[in-house]
Amino acid sequence: MQQISKNFNPKRGFTIVELLVVIVVIGILAAITIVSYTGISNRAKVAALQSDLDNGSKQLKIYQATEASGNYPTANVCPTPGATEICLKASDGNFYTYTSNGTTFNLVETNANGMTYNVTDSTTVAVYPWYSGIAATALAGKHVYKTDIGSTMQYKTANTAVTSPQGATGLDPSYPSNMVLVSPQTNTGVDFSAYPAQNACKAIGGRLPNIQELLAIYAGRITYGNNFQARFYQSSTEYDSIGARSVDFFNGSGSGDMYSGDKTASSYVRCVAG
Repeated sequence: MQQISKNFNPKRGFTIVELLVVIVVIGILAAITIVSYTGISNRAKVAALQSDLDNGSKQLKIYQATEASGNYPTANVCPTPGATEICLKASDGNFYTYTSNGTTFNLVETNANGMTYNVTDSTTVAVYPWYSGIAATALAGKHVYKTDIGSTMQYKTANTAVTSPQGATGLDPSYPSNMVLVSPQTNTGVDFSAYPAQNACKAIGGRLPNIQELLAIYAGRITYGNNFQARFYQSSTEYDSIGARSVDFFNGSGSGDMYSGDKTASSYVRCVAG
């Protein structure tokens, strides 16, 4: 009968510690791979947005340069644009929002992940500084600026009534008979120098929200950045000849109790577009 050598050592398996070390190493490598992939994927998505918008801007400027009117197209309609329209196609999964008054344009593109960039007739492609308005609210199809602009500002430099062409009735569904400041986006020739808050919104391509829109901003304030500086925000809606309406974002009054103060008093400003 054959004897087994005393020095014989059968193969042993991995210890628990060794297995744990292997698992941890694999986990670390997997995490690094996922982070790297995510970063590369995000850069690719941004590159697609930037490329689309750069090409779209060039097409719009060619259109303007070759049209007898010298205007930009008024709408983006695909696949069959009309005489004053254009067909700009976004990359798969992305969508465009195009606005123009003929002399200026704003082209916005958003992808499925909510990344949003834009280009205008006078700016290069950049991250879009506006939030998309929440559907089924007064802000549906519109945009809300991502931050308050500047410091507090006056509604008007004097406690006097709003008159045409700066104001018109019927622009605030909550107060259809009140005078409301018209939009600089569609009334490009109107001088708002006596209306500091509206003038500041005009400078960034927007306007003051009316009371209905301002209340919608308050209701969706978490979606719109939740970075409001509290207290009163200016609306575009006049209260009377010496007062303008605003909403108190500190305690949410405005659900029925809007604040009405002197037009020369300064309040915070959050602009909308569209």
